[in-house]
Amino acid sequence: MKTFYKMSLVSTLLLSSAALAQEYPVGQPVIENGMEIQGVYLQPITMDTEEGHHHMHHLPATESDVHLEADIHAVEDNPNGFAEGDWIPYLVVDYTIERVDKEDSKAQSGTFMPMVASDGPHYGDNLKLDGFGKYKVNFKISPPSYNKDVMFGRHIDKETGVAPWFEPFDVEWEFDYAGTGRKGSY
Repeated sequence: MKTFYKMSLVSTLLLSSAALAQEYPVGQPVIENGMEIQGVYLQPITMDTEEGHHHMHHLPATESDVHLEADIHAVEDNPNGFAEGDWIPYLVVDYTIERVDKEDSKAQSGTFMPMVASDGPHYGDNLKLDGFGKYKVNFKISPPSYNKDVMFGRHIDKETGVAPWFEPFDVEWEFDYAGTGRKGSY
């Protein structure tokens, strides 16, 4: 019985890890304003925003090269009341990405949408890139007070209050894009 249990556990772990898409960091994590910001890309993914009443203006996986993400989590002693490792909700995360080793490459920009995947919540979107090469990516991160779509209250009293929201800030990396391996339907 113990052998069966161990084999079942190993099989489950192997199968679940095979279903995860490979993420590629665009640079080292940045710690700022009580948050750790990590940019990553992976193969394009399929989201529920591509059909039905959830349809949004979003590039489908079949027309994309990558899924670009901003993974943003609280660090220890976050001044806004989030525990270490918590995802920070309701941020406005604008991105700009441009190939820097090719003349006449046009920058593209937009605002990431919040979403959730098997590895947790993040901000991201599918993008079509300008081929393999060196890219510069910038994330402008604004606090929930800049989010016009939702109201996210903050305690300000002496007993339970948290620090004021941070001012918008930018993080930037350069990375080499050589593809994502195989495309799947994640």
